[in-house]
Amino acid sequence: MCPREDSPRGPGWTGGRREPNGPGLVRDTPVRTARTALVLGAAEIIGKLSMLILTVGAARMLGVVDFGAFSYALAIGTLVAVVPQWGYDITVIQRASAERTRLRELLAELLVMRTLLAVLVFTIVGGLSGLTSLSGGHEPVVGLLIVAAVLMDTYTEAYRSATAALQRQSMMAVVHLVQRLLTAGAALLALFADTGLPGLAVAFFAGTLVGPVTAAALMRRTGYGPDWRSVSRAGLVDLNRGTWVIGVASLVLIVLFRIDTLMIGWFAGTREVGIYAAVYRLLETTLFVSFVAARTIFPLMAITPEPDRVKRYSEQGISMMAAVFLPYMVLLWCRGHGVLDILYGRQFADEGTGMLAWLAPAPFLYGLSYLASYAIVAAGPTLRALTGSLIALAVNLGLNLALIPGYGGIAAAFSTSVSYGVYAAALILLGRSRAGIPRLPRALLPAAAASAVAAGPLLAPWPFVPALIGAAALYVPTWLLITRRIDPHQVQVLRRMLQRGRFA
Repeated sequence: MCPREDSPRGPGWTGGRREPNGPGLVRDTPVRTARTALVLGAAEIIGKLSMLILTVGAARMLGVVDFGAFSYALAIGTLVAVVPQWGYDITVIQRASAERTRLRELLAELLVMRTLLAVLVFTIVGGLSGLTSLSGGHEPVVGLLIVAAVLMDTYTEAYRSATAALQRQSMMAVVHLVQRLLTAGAALLALFADTGLPGLAVAFFAGTLVGPVTAAALMRRTGYGPDWRSVSRAGLVDLNRGTWVIGVASLVLIVLFRIDTLMIGWFAGTREVGIYAAVYRLLETTLFVSFVAARTIFPLMAITPEPDRVKRYSEQGISMMAAVFLPYMVLLWCRGHGVLDILYGRQFADEGTGMLAWLAPAPFLYGLSYLASYAIVAAGPTLRALTGSLIALAVNLGLNLALIPGYGGIAAAFSTSVSYGVYAAALILLGRSRAGIPRLPRALLPAAAASAVAAGPLLAPWPFVPALIGAAALYVPTWLLITRRIDPHQVQVLRRMLQRGRFA
C-alpha cells in the first residue's frame, strides 16, 4: 500500500511497513508517484501513436465511407462496453487499496460479472445488427468482430485495475503497449494486403485478444491471480452494492463521449462520420494523459479520501494534464490544417479544420472532468457524480439535436467541448465537500503562460517542422521557470525522478 504523504511522521513515513515482495521501506512517495506516471505515460504515448498510425492508414486506404463504417462500429463497441465495466474497476481499486488481502477475491468477482454482462450486451448488439449500418455495406459479422474486440479489451482493463491497487502498474502498462502495437501491426498488414474492412476487423480482433490472455498469465505469476474458489453469490451481490451509481455515471460519460459520432451517422451519413472520426482521433490520441493522471493519483486519494488530501492530488493531476493539453490546444488552433494534411491528406484537412478548431479545447476539458469524476468518488460512490454527468449529457444532447442536422461535424465538435466544460464545472461544484475546490489558476498558470509564448513560432509564416521546434524550444524553459516560482517542489520531484535509477 502506498505510504501516506500526510502521515504524522512526515511525508513518506510508512510506520515500518514494507511493500509486499519489496526490498525495503517506501520513503519517497512523490518520486514513486512521478515515476509511475512517467512509465504509464511512455507506454500510453507509444500505444496511442500506434493506434493513430492505424487510424491514418485505415482512413487513407479504406476511403471515407468504409472508414466511417469502421469508426461507427468502434463507437458502438465503446458505448456498449461500459455495461460490463459498470464501475467495478473503481470499486476494486477502492476496496483492494484499503485491504490488499481481498484483491484475488475481488478480481475473480469482477471477471465473473464482466463475462456475464459482456455476453449479454454482445447478444443484444448481434440481435440488432441487421437493423443498423453497423458494418456499412458489408456483412454484419464485420461490425460484430469490431464490437467483440472492444469488449475483450475490458478484460485487460480489469487486470489493470488490480495492478493499480497493488501500485504495480508498470507491468500492465507494458502488456497494454504490446497489445496496441500488435493490433496496429496486424491491422496495417491486413490493409496493405488489400483485404478491406473485413480483413481489418479480423486483425483488430486478433490483436486485441493478446491483451487479456497475456495479462491473465502475468497476474498468476505475481501471485495475485483471481481466486475462483472464493466467488459466491453473496460476494457478487456485495461487489454490485453501490456500483450502480458509478456504472450509470460511466454509461452517461461514454454516451457523452460517443453519441456525437452516432448522431452524425444518423443525420449526415457515413462520409461525415469518416471526416469527423479522423479529426476526433486527434482528441483521443492525447487522452492517455488523463488516464495516466487518474490511474496514478486515484489509488492515493482512495487510501485516505480526506478533502484536503484529495484536493492536493487533484491539483497535481490538473498541472500534469495542463502541461500537455494546453500547448496541444494552441498547436491545433494555430496549425490544425497542416496537422490534418500531414496525417490524412488534403481532403480531410479541407473539410476537417473547422471541426478541429472547435475540438481543440476538448482534451483538456475532458481531462479536467475525468479527474474530477475520480476525485468525487474517492470516498465511495455518490449520486453527485451521476448528477454531474446527467447535466453534461443533457447539454450535449440538446446542442447536438439542435445543431448537427444543420451544421454536421462542426456542431458536434462545438457541443463536445462545451459539454465537457459543463461536466467539469458541475463535478467540481457538486464535489466540493468531498474533494475541495482545486486552485485552478495556480495549477494552470505555468502551462497557460508557456503556451502563449510558444504560439509565436506557430503563428509565424514558417514551415511546420521549424515552427514546431521553435515552439517547443520556448515552451519548455518558460514552463520550468514559472513552475519553479509557483511550485518548486514539483520541479524538484521531476529532477529527482529523472536523476535517480532506483528508490533509496
